[in-house]
Amino acid sequence: MTNEYEMLRPSAETKDEGNFVRTLQGQTGTGYQQNTHVHKDWWAQTQSYDEGMEVLEKGVAEREDLMVPRSQITPAVNLAGDFVMQLADGREFKPTQHAVNQFGVATFTSTFYLNSLMNNPVKNNGQERFARDEQDAETLVAVCENALRRVEADKQFRLRTYQDGTLRAFLTEKYAPIDNRWYLEQLEDILPGGRLSHWRGDADTIFGNVLLPDTIIDYGQDDDTDYGGMLSIGNCEIGKRRISQTPSIFRAICLNGCIWGQAKGKAISKVHRGTINLEGLAADIRTNIEAQLPLLPDGIERFLGIKVHTCDEVSMKNLIGAVCTDRKLHRKESTEILTQWVQHEKQDRNLFGIVNAITRAGQTLDNTGWVKFDEIGGDLMNMTEGRWDALKKRADTYTDKEIEKVFVSV
Repeated sequence: MTNEYEMLRPSAETKDEGNFVRTLQGQTGTGYQQNTHVHKDWWAQTQSYDEGMEVLEKGVAEREDLMVPRSQITPAVNLAGDFVMQLADGREFKPTQHAVNQFGVATFTSTFYLNSLMNNPVKNNGQERFARDEQDAETLVAVCENALRRVEADKQFRLRTYQDGTLRAFLTEKYAPIDNRWYLEQLEDILPGGRLSHWRGDADTIFGNVLLPDTIIDYGQDDDTDYGGMLSIGNCEIGKRRISQTPSIFRAICLNGCIWGQAKGKAISKVHRGTINLEGLAADIRTNIEAQLPLLPDGIERFLGIKVHTCDEVSMKNLIGAVCTDRKLHRKESTEILTQWVQHEKQDRNLFGIVNAITRAGQTLDNTGWVKFDEIGGDLMNMTEGRWDALKKRADTYTDKEIEKVFVSV
């Protein structure tokens, strides 16, 4: 298992990456919170497990999951002119775009067309062409009624409804939600003393990091390292994402919450489908975490080891452009990566600097983009010398016109 983390040993100089965080003066003082590699200002913004649980419980109190047969679900336009799903008992709920997409999938209907009737179309400059109105809502009703007529009357759907009148999920009976509170309880049991950081989402969807106290990780004789450990986790009860967790290490976390470098270990995830053995899932989660925590110090060395992939002879803009092209990123995403490298990582003209620029850029995006960029950064950690050389050769052949197509013109 340790072969997965073999790499060059870092020098004394590279071990000090992120050391500057020690001297940052914030509102709560200078440097790290005790027994962590997190600046005191950011630590003050993290949450305990109990605080995170309190937020989840508040959301649970405002919702109700319903198992409803198709025969009791009626698309309609309410008195306000809004498209809603009415139930046989008279209640009506306005579906979110996510719920409408799930309806389309469950009834074999074009989600593109459903979305087009719900959203105001925009011009290339971002301005709205016109606002959808009640007639669009009536058309949406007709489309949904047509879809439902082909569904068996007794087929059950799982609806997640909220007291504010929204319908946030339209799921089939085969979907098996994993309670976010249960997941948080498992993490607290395995990693006591952890703190919830970079928390995103709501009572339906959670993902973020659990920062690990240094007492959980054995750094051996290298206990003065500037690196810490954390667990990146995620779960969604309404079908947006799988339950997942990935141990990782980071250089330091600044007072603004920026993760100064990150390298991920082995992920574990599970689809919400069928009957889920929670006892078995809990055992899998514990095994994955406990097996990898001892490897985190080696992961630090592996992370620093990608500095050997240098690019002094190639334009960094071209090289970043080649990486973005490989990953099929759009121009705004590519430009954000380049911007992050110029502003924060330009001292590292190597793969190390690119990975950090990508993970930094991810923190400026929405939840989906953030996760995608973290995964890209983690995958680049595995780049071989041969792949790196091929990437540099291709980047060196790019013309100015080709590069202009990758980035937004400034």
